[in-house]
Amino acid sequence: MSCQFFVYGTLKRGLRNESVWPRAPLSVQVAWTRGLLYGGPHYPAMKPGHDRVRGELWTFDCDQCEAVTKSLDVLEGTNNNSPGDLYHRSIAEVFDLHGQSLGQANLYHYARDPLDHGFKKLQPQDDNYVDWPAAD
Repeated sequence: MSCQFFVYGTLKRGLRNESVWPRAPLSVQVAWTRGLLYGGPHYPAMKPGHDRVRGELWTFDCDQCEAVTKSLDVLEGTNNNSPGDLYHRSIAEVFDLHGQSLGQANLYHYARDPLDHGFKKLQPQDDNYVDWPAAD
């Protein structure tokens, strides 16, 4: 059995928080989920919605799930989805780029109104996906 995390920002490969992952994944693949993506100068924020947000699906052995969850919760400012959290961890269905379900994955939604905190709504590009960092 395994556990999965969908990431859409600084935890993606090649970005500044890739080194935060406490364990090596079984796999990493490009994937998407539904949401609304907002861009900030240093990191993105996602809220529930209907756009196709492209990111990465990181899959881990189930015995690594607790360590990975703890590390990401610290980075994302999550404390059991409390009112003062920066992000809330939730579960969402994730798809490959052909639209096939890859199952459920943990992901982090911004717990506040992104527009009140200097974020700007990102729009889908010509390929109908929203990405961060946004394509120029």
